[in-house]
Amino acid sequence: MRMTRPLLSWSLYDWASSPVPTLHTTFIFSVFFTTAVMPDGGTAAWAWMTSASALLIAVAAPVLGRLADGRGAVKRFLLYATIIGAAATAGLWFVEPDPAFAMLALGLSAVSILAMELSFVFYNAMLPAVAGPREYGRASGLAWGIGYVGAIFALVLVLMLFVMPEEPALGIGREDAAHIRVTMIFAALWLCLFAAPLFLFVKSPAPVADPAPLGVQLRNSLKTAMAIPGMTRFLLARMLFADGLVTLFAFGGIYAATVFGFSQTKVLVFGIILNITAGIGAGIGGFADDRMGSLRVMRVCLLALAGLGTVAILAPAEPLFWAAGACLGIFIGPLQSSARAWVARKAPPEQRASLFGLMMFSGKATSFVGPLLYGILITVTGNDRAGMTVVIALLLAGLLVLPRR
Repeated sequence: MRMTRPLLSWSLYDWASSPVPTLHTTFIFSVFFTTAVMPDGGTAAWAWMTSASALLIAVAAPVLGRLADGRGAVKRFLLYATIIGAAATAGLWFVEPDPAFAMLALGLSAVSILAMELSFVFYNAMLPAVAGPREYGRASGLAWGIGYVGAIFALVLVLMLFVMPEEPALGIGREDAAHIRVTMIFAALWLCLFAAPLFLFVKSPAPVADPAPLGVQLRNSLKTAMAIPGMTRFLLARMLFADGLVTLFAFGGIYAATVFGFSQTKVLVFGIILNITAGIGAGIGGFADDRMGSLRVMRVCLLALAGLGTVAILAPAEPLFWAAGACLGIFIGPLQSSARAWVARKAPPEQRASLFGLMMFSGKATSFVGPLLYGILITVTGNDRAGMTVVIALLLAGLLVLPRR
């Protein structure tokens, strides 16, 4: 695979966008919101906001994907989503540690999440513009790997520059948590800077006019998807294993803290290690994808994740949990990367954004199921280890449903 300027520019979008959710919803702002902005009821409010965002994404993704395909506006829609996401994220600077700012924080966070998630419908649809079908695996893996590395690099940078020092960089004070809030401006600027090459050097797919009303177009897109061998089973399988990953990401840190007594610092280090191994795995998995095929890579990953997850659940001591947890990342990266490569290979050129919209729908429509089942099991058994078995069950269900070829 030749490292062309369009391919590198496209891959950099992963590097550009990954720090936004990492700093916003995972490590920095979400913690700030639930502990300083809205300490009473903030966790529940944040959970409702993210659930509502996921529902909106599930509804909007297929519609916007179809519109982008029909108008040849994939690149333009990506630009809009990027600008909206950057503006909403930067706007979080104005959220001060006071409950009076809770609604502003929730509103801007919802817009940021919505825009950044939808951006990947259009971004994924541009993969065929920068690589050939035999290179989709390596190109997708390269971008996923770069994204994971970019997220960790940005996280370490803001921790060292703003969050941890007694005197934050650039003269930013600690009054009203300015050293925390500035990380949102950092994430927005990072996104704009490193996303720019894609808009400069990657061509937008050509439009394929469709005079039919939008409702008819959506039905035709669904028919097209159902007619592609294996697509129905793939979308269902992705719905299942995506629910498993959502549950793992949402409760992995809580599980480590509850069962093994991890401090917040340990949880942060654990997350960094997991992202590093995921980046390495995505890069290696890309080569395997082009050699073995996307479905085989996904099967290996799901089987390995279920096995390692079982080890993590049964681990009697912390060292074994660390080892199993670190290895999980090696298979998380290529699982996600190969799913993108598989759809890119199967989708007709005039339906790429539409099918990636359906792929986004399959990952969001039932994203509440895993966390809900986790909560039910914890409530019934009073055992965190029992709750985490939901992840294993969803991963194995996804493995069983995956198309054979």
